[in-house]
Amino acid sequence: MNSVRGLVVTTLFCLLALVSLSHSSVAAVRCQVSSPSYVVPSVAMPGQQIQTATSVTGSCTSDGEDYYSVRVDLIDANSGLILSDNSTPIGYNATHFTVTVENTATAPSTNGTWKLNLDVYVIRAGGTAGANLLDYRNSTSATIQVGGSMPTPEFSTTLGLTLAVGLWAALAVLQIRKRKPSYKHRN
Repeated sequence: MNSVRGLVVTTLFCLLALVSLSHSSVAAVRCQVSSPSYVVPSVAMPGQQIQTATSVTGSCTSDGEDYYSVRVDLIDANSGLILSDNSTPIGYNATHFTVTVENTATAPSTNGTWKLNLDVYVIRAGGTAGANLLDYRNSTSATIQVGGSMPTPEFSTTLGLTLAVGLWAALAVLQIRKRKPSYKHRN
């Protein structure tokens, strides 16, 4: 009886282990991507449309049945809102690829530092799976200065000195005129 119970427990344990492994989120990496390169402007005017370009080079295990594309989301880091999302197709043969994805967004309407996140995805669609599968993900951040820093009033040393000397001279003339006695001419 104990041997039957031990066999049942061992069988159940093995079945649970197999089910667990078959539904595991660990999967083989299908795509190898070198670090994406980003072109993001460093300065923008308030309300100006800006354009970013993300270049992605890599290779995927491809049997010619799955269709690949690269997607880039441009996200406002403070609000978490996706400002722009765009995809560029790689195609059915993704064994070696280089694609560039362009995104466009509008800068905030006020001066300040604008923080962005750029999320890059390599997506596999179709084939025998029939669903979209994520094969690669990378995220980076960028900062754009919107507008300039607030202008500060400028006085050059020469202008300040000129104004001070001019003011001093005007006060001196007024003081002299005030003290000067008036003479009456005698006839």
